[in-house]
Amino acid sequence: MAAAVFQPLVFQKGPLKFIIESLDTSCDHDYVEYFHKVPNSGLLYTFRVVKLASAFSIDIVSKVTKTQRIMYKMVNISGCEFLSNPILYKAFDAAYKSLVVNGSFFKCPIKPKVYFLKNEATLSLFPSFHPPGRFQLSMRVKMRESRGPFVMEMLWKYKIVRI
Repeated sequence: MAAAVFQPLVFQKGPLKFIIESLDTSCDHDYVEYFHKVPNSGLLYTFRVVKLASAFSIDIVSKVTKTQRIMYKMVNISGCEFLSNPILYKAFDAAYKSLVVNGSFFKCPIKPKVYFLKNEATLSLFPSFHPPGRFQLSMRVKMRESRGPFVMEMLWKYKIVRI
């Protein structure tokens, strides 16, 4: 199967242009069997949970691509707490809503089945004070029971250009 080609997404906010160059997905193939772009779907991604996920945590890290210097880091966010009240995490509430397909919000425990996410990156993900340059933003879902460092991961690579 050929790799899906990612079309860069471009947004403008004031004097800044945000260019999302790629989105890579990966999973542990144990709790999450697969996680990839749906062919011929534009911005739709799918993943299959194969074991009940009663508790999980989320790590979100933003880095400068060239130096790997950490710009922002939030680790061990309680996944079930976030899903039950995303407004508590104001910075991620809008981003979460942009990922959800057809208003089908996730609830704990996450049951085994096929799920969908849409990569509708919104400007709410990016603060207005973001410096220009190339960056990466990773979101990892982790479970204590998993042998791997994560059960699923999304890695956005993006560029900020001052206009």
